[in-house]
Amino acid sequence: MKITKLSGVFALLLIALAAPGCGKEEQPAEANATVEVTATAESAIGEGAYVEEHESGKAAFNVAADGNVKAVVSGPDGKPIREDVSGTLLWKDASGEKTLPLTLDAKTGLLVAAGPKLEADLTEIGYTLNVAGKPWNGTLHVPAGGTAELYANAKGSADLGLPEGKLGPHGGRIEIVGDDRLELLVDEATGEVRVYVLDADLKPIDIGERKVTLGVVAEAPQVVVLAPVAATAGVAAGAYLTGKLALAADPLKVTVAVRNAGRSAVALCGYRAGAAFAVHAHAPRVKVRMKTDWHAHAHAHADLKAKADLDPKVHVHTGAGAKAHAKANVNVKAPSVRVTPPSVNVQIKAPSISIPKPSFKASASARASAGAKVGTR
Repeated sequence: MKITKLSGVFALLLIALAAPGCGKEEQPAEANATVEVTATAESAIGEGAYVEEHESGKAAFNVAADGNVKAVVSGPDGKPIREDVSGTLLWKDASGEKTLPLTLDAKTGLLVAAGPKLEADLTEIGYTLNVAGKPWNGTLHVPAGGTAELYANAKGSADLGLPEGKLGPHGGRIEIVGDDRLELLVDEATGEVRVYVLDADLKPIDIGERKVTLGVVAEAPQVVVLAPVAATAGVAAGAYLTGKLALAADPLKVTVAVRNAGRSAVALCGYRAGAAFAVHAHAPRVKVRMKTDWHAHAHAHADLKAKADLDPKVHVHTGAGAKAHAKANVNVKAPSVRVTPPSVNVQIKAPSISIPKPSFKASASARASAGAKVGTR
């Protein structure tokens, strides 16, 4: 009897819980619906999607290697926005620029587009999303493997455990790109950019056959392919890669692609796999600009070369107080002259030398064979 009575009470409880209109039934159903929509959106866009955070929400993108694009927009609450949303893509590759519409798929709530196959080390894709009448703008620099490659490389670099804020031997930012440790820095006065390859001890090594491409989002998006430095005074050929960037301030995003021995790798500076990358007005900037002495060294080398070009037998030695323009008003016709600013030492083997009035004060002494004349005004 006791078992029968207990079973009856248990049955009544089950009936009560299953009765329609019970508040406890609706809450789990609503929560499951939200989870289901979110799960559907995430599974449809694909694992390893790249997400950008705007002031009014987030935009997630999955750009496949074949050029197919899936995107989903979510509000501040994290829920996908499935109404009153549209967009366009501005796709830039070797063939030119293409504007592609992002069409809303009513079944999945995703924005989709079909672009050309990704072939460049970095393809620039600008986007404009219209969300409830408000534009969300951004730029993606996508490697040949799509956003999945960007995500995978971010996970791999995190495993190497480079200390946060660690600077390179030249004071530049260090980024891990595939198997490489790179030091990146930009001269704030000239916009010259240099990328050094570092070993495990963070010491510079030869760049080898590496090709480096930068995708930069600043005042305007830029894609720059860097070139190996040529041999100059005190610098070996291939010591670093260099190029030019137009930057009035530190950029919002820097994407680095490296190709070496047929393999490629990519890294978005400051990106962590699985986290949204902030692109709004208050987002942190990528610190790459700094003061350097490259400009002064370049001018000094150029001046020395110009002096040497006057005559193969002219040797110029610049003292600490010498000025680079001291050579401007010196006209030398003799085959052998030695000049050491601010004083001038002239050795003459030819019969005639004329030196017009210089723009600087200098003392001159001449040693010559009999009959040679030196005129100084």
